[in-house]
Amino acid sequence: MKADQLESIFGEVARTVPDGPPGEVDFIFSAESLPIPPPAFSSERIFIRKTFHDYNGWYRADWLMLFIERQVARELGVFLLACVFHEPERTILELPAHSDIRRIIYRSSKYGPDGPPLGLALKPATFRYFPDVTEKHPWLAECEPYNLPLLALSDAEELAYTEAEWQARDTVFIESSYTGTVRLAELLLNAGCSWNDVLEYDLEGDAGFRGVARMSAELRIILPGSFPWGSHPCPEAVQEGDR
Repeated sequence: MKADQLESIFGEVARTVPDGPPGEVDFIFSAESLPIPPPAFSSERIFIRKTFHDYNGWYRADWLMLFIERQVARELGVFLLACVFHEPERTILELPAHSDIRRIIYRSSKYGPDGPPLGLALKPATFRYFPDVTEKHPWLAECEPYNLPLLALSDAEELAYTEAEWQARDTVFIESSYTGTVRLAELLLNAGCSWNDVLEYDLEGDAGFRGVARMSAELRIILPGSFPWGSHPCPEAVQEGDR
């Protein structure tokens, strides 16, 4: 079997990050402790179904269902942190054929066409991570949506204008603030801890339980052993998760 590139690049760090106990052992993330994300790489272990969340029959939100195993969740979290601290101009994580979403793209805001933003620009230095307990709706008390993840669903060229192009969208852009991306990475690290008993997370928008930034697609994170895992788009993964 061909080596999974997400594991090859980020797996060693992910295995080094403490698994717990909650709140007692920490890990310092920085540019020095994280590998530089390549311009493009792939994983055969991340699957995202694309659907919509219907609210009251009159409002629909894009809804991404992320099927992910515990160790892969930690590797994906490390990848997001590597993007925050290294700020690659553009890095593309390609996903397998069974996934409705075929790629996740991160790009640095510092490479915008208009140059640096006006005023003071800050760059992250470190993130001190402690494994911690989680909840299905992890950020209900957050009052500032800017500090939450922003997942922009489009096509690879961001040119989905017609109805057919809109239905065919297969690319997720990470458009969060630094804080939003780090919070999503932290949640993935905690979700992947061996003692974690929360098997699904719902990050909803304005109409639901707040969990994503404004204009973001909603996200459900689904781990093996949960009821939704049975609707995994890859039958082999369902069998693995049942063992």
